[in-house]
Order: sequence, then C-alpha cells, then structure tokens
Amino acid sequence: MMWHGPTIDPARGVAAAVLDAFEAARSAGLLSVACYRAGVAAWRRIHRDHAVEYAAKQAVAVILAAKVSLRVDQ
Repeated sequence: MMWHGPTIDPARGVAAAVLDAFEAARSAGLLSVACYRAGVAAWRRIHRDHAVEYAAKQAVAVILAAKVSLRVDQ
C-alpha cells in the first residue's frame, strides 16, 4: 500500500491561510494545541459552512502534510 498524501495544495488558498495561522501561533510561543486551533480557526473563517469536526480534520491534515515527514528504515 502506498500513501500519496493529501489532495490539498499547501501553498494555495485555504491551506496557506491555515499554515500561516499555525506558524504565527508557533512564533508567538503558544502551546501546540493552540497552534492547531489557530489553523482550524483559519479554515473556519474561510469555510464558515463546514462543521467544526470536519474543519478540524482538514486543517490538521494540511498542517501535518506540510510539517511532518515520515521515514521508514528498511
């Protein structure tokens, strides 16, 4: 099984807003949970019609796709 990553381009649109909010919170020295909440809030500002749970899943997926890399040693 191969994982290809999310279909959301982290350099454009809502993804960029999510990452900017996340980074601003990190730069302010906030706790990790507050940084993720800032990303979710950015998503919800753009997509007001999305449910909180859906917005949270999408925003966190964007953040993780941009910030986390997994390496499997064989």
